[in-house]
Amino acid sequence: MGRRRHQRFKKELTVKVHGADGLGQPFAQTASVIDVSESGVRLDGVHLLNRAGQTAVLEHNGTRARYRVMWVGGGALAGQAGLMTLEPGKPIFNLRFPPSSPDTYALPPPEQPGFNDSMRRLVEQRRQAENRKDERRLHPRYTIRGDAEIYVEGVESPERGKLTDISRGGCFVELLPSLMLDTKVTLVLLILQRQIRIQGVVRSVLTNFGLGIQFLHLEPEDLRRLEEVLTALEQGMVLTAVAPSPPPPAASPPAATPIDPQRALEAVRSWFGEHDVMTRPEFIVLLKKIAPQGP
Repeated sequence: MGRRRHQRFKKELTVKVHGADGLGQPFAQTASVIDVSESGVRLDGVHLLNRAGQTAVLEHNGTRARYRVMWVGGGALAGQAGLMTLEPGKPIFNLRFPPSSPDTYALPPPEQPGFNDSMRRLVEQRRQAENRKDERRLHPRYTIRGDAEIYVEGVESPERGKLTDISRGGCFVELLPSLMLDTKVTLVLLILQRQIRIQGVVRSVLTNFGLGIQFLHLEPEDLRRLEEVLTALEQGMVLTAVAPSPPPPAASPPAATPIDPQRALEAVRSWFGEHDVMTRPEFIVLLKKIAPQGP
């Protein structure tokens, strides 16, 4: 038996979520509705809503309303969030709810028939990843937005995805993964114009979801950029984009050594002492012969 003020009902809907991530950067994404009530909604696929108290604007069919995050999912439910409306008189879903009754909603256990097969696999993959001794996190993770490229030795093209969280020991990249556990990779992160190159290893693979990557080695300059990002996240600072480095100035061509006019005139007179006409190519060759040689 649930303890909600209003009973929730399963609905297959899509909403647009507008909010700000851990760096204060605005984002807009689509998310799936799992269930909905008169006062709240449960969403899936919202990793940027990762702490209670966050506010966001939900939009459905052109109607918007403000919501507050009341809880966030962990483990197999990572990416889910429960939100309560801050504008009760402004419903965004065109739904008619029956009179309130005791809340009987409960999440079915994996062994029950009808439990979604993909959810069962996701639960098992999460459980295996979390039970690995080398996956126990030593560092806090922070929500972040960035781009990621994953290179594997012997494969020409990288896998590209979205960076969603990061720590001093690893990160998570959303993509459709084709790599196996314990695959060693070269990871290139792009965070607000900061490029960070990292040697790492795949520590968790979530089918149709993404990869958890453990950091193994960073060069000093890449480590400095990573520390800059993490320090800003730890202190709640807004990390601004760095200005791209200006291109180096183009090398000036060597200054041409001037030709002595008197020598040029004498060379032309000598030419016409033996020829009746002079073509342009012949004139250029003549000038090259009398031009001073460089040092």
